[in-house]
Amino acid sequence: MKNKQLLFIFIMLLTIISLPVYAETYLESTGSDVAIRTGPSTSGTQVLKRANVGDRFDLVTTDLVKTQGGCDSGYWYKIKYNGQEAYFCSTYGKVVNTTPVVITAEAKSACEAELKAAGFPETYWNSLCTLKAKYPAWTFEAVNTGYDFAAAVQKEACKNSISTSTRADFQDNTCGKSYDSGYTGASQAALAYYMNPLNFLDEQNIFMFESAYINENIRPYYTDLVQKMSNSTLLGFIPALPTYIANASPESGASATFLAARVRVELGTGKLSSGNYKGQLQSALSGNYTTRYGYYYNPSSGWSKSSSGRSSVDNYYNFYNIGASDGDGVTQRALAYAFKQGWGGPQYDQNTARQVAVTGGAKWTYNYYINVGQQTMYFNKFNFNPKSTHSASTHQYMTNVEAPVSEGKTLYNAYNSMGKLSLGFKFVIPVYSNTSAQIDNSSQGATGDTNNTNTGLSPSTMVVSSGYSLSGTTITNVHKDTNISDFAGRISSQGGTVEIYSGNNRVTSGSIGTGMTVKVTSSAGTTSFNVVVKGDASGDGKVNALDLLQIQKSILGQKSLSGVYSQAADPSGDGKVNALDLLQIQKNILGQKEL
Repeated sequence: MKNKQLLFIFIMLLTIISLPVYAETYLESTGSDVAIRTGPSTSGTQVLKRANVGDRFDLVTTDLVKTQGGCDSGYWYKIKYNGQEAYFCSTYGKVVNTTPVVITAEAKSACEAELKAAGFPETYWNSLCTLKAKYPAWTFEAVNTGYDFAAAVQKEACKNSISTSTRADFQDNTCGKSYDSGYTGASQAALAYYMNPLNFLDEQNIFMFESAYINENIRPYYTDLVQKMSNSTLLGFIPALPTYIANASPESGASATFLAARVRVELGTGKLSSGNYKGQLQSALSGNYTTRYGYYYNPSSGWSKSSSGRSSVDNYYNFYNIGASDGDGVTQRALAYAFKQGWGGPQYDQNTARQVAVTGGAKWTYNYYINVGQQTMYFNKFNFNPKSTHSASTHQYMTNVEAPVSEGKTLYNAYNSMGKLSLGFKFVIPVYSNTSAQIDNSSQGATGDTNNTNTGLSPSTMVVSSGYSLSGTTITNVHKDTNISDFAGRISSQGGTVEIYSGNNRVTSGSIGTGMTVKVTSSAGTTSFNVVVKGDASGDGKVNALDLLQIQKSILGQKSLSGVYSQAADPSGDGKVNALDLLQIQKNILGQKEL
């Protein structure tokens, strides 16, 4: 009898050992040099450690602790650090809840055992081991997204575009958005295909998961590889562009091949094929847009064919199309962003201006994407890396759902044509649970996040964990021009649902503005909040001449601003609406100051 009991225990232990579970709930730092303190205050408490972006800590509770001073959001998280309770200002942290990934299969080879230990489910093993057998120097890193696959697909509804030449069930024209010519909304079926890593674990497509950091194994070949990627493409339109990209890589920290693939896809041959956009783009790349089309620009008043109060955008460049969202006027938006960033200008000769623009865009890409948890083409597009400093399904570089595949193929073709595939590439691959789940492909698909609705986080905790701040029931730290769907998505990704109202009318598009009501519901209850967008005294979510007028009338006693509108009109934070606030808003409109 005793032997049978021992055998039973032994079998149970084997079962437990063979079922790795990858799941956790933790606090993640979204800031650098953040103090972990012995109490919920910056006064009279000891600093135990300083955290950096991506550092994780166990939570004592997900309930927030009201500040006793020094934390802008008004609340602290209680965490465990070195075996003791400690406090972390909620302004600089977010709660991450992950979905378990249970690995049940038994590894039958050293490769499978290695992948299992790394956190890859058995559905990944065959493809990755096939690649490993052919290319032993390749390495694979699993990133548990913490998301059920169907929930991740739902969060991407109506955020993506796709070519109108693709199959009918991959298209969704019900989203009510404006897209580039030849593009429409991507359906749930399209999202499920392009988001599922299992569809792309072959020799060619896996390069969408290549790490975008500089790879010392590849670095000696960067110049030749970028040149190869330039042949017969738009990069060849400017012969020196490959050299600019190779120079920008060490200065930015980004892989030169990643940068070249991004430029190629953003400005590639497809967009030069026909139409007026072809001429505008060529003029932008040639640096003579104003000369050819007669448009001048001012960050405050926009574009005009009158040069009065505006500047030429000749010799400004934006090779990455940064700031150029879908819809009409893509070239002008790209040049406007380049103008604001100082990527070129009359003070430079053309060669220097182009190098400044390529390097500036590379640094921007590294700082705002690669180095904040979006280090692959896939994560640039589908932000479901829990180490990202931005909430899931927000902060996406491009809208084209096919872009990671296109960029990955560009890399593969260059590496393959030069015989470099055997080098030591590193691939960072997302892992979702239930990738075989049935996907709703109805118009716009399902909406909202069904993944974390029962996490138990209170509405207040959800708001603060998403990166915003709270003053009572007022949400602050909301930037101008924040898209309503992105705003709601950041909060709902913490668990629950979000509804936004302007007066009595529910709104689902446009910018989040001062005075709007945000109704947050979780399994812990429902709370309504007001919104303050600093500088947005008019309530349209933007900071412009209308806000200057509102504040001017308030100062002159012609208009009364109260409540959240008065708070928005006081960007200086001195409790008064005066000339200092007018000056700060004016500088923001001119691009001279952030609010």
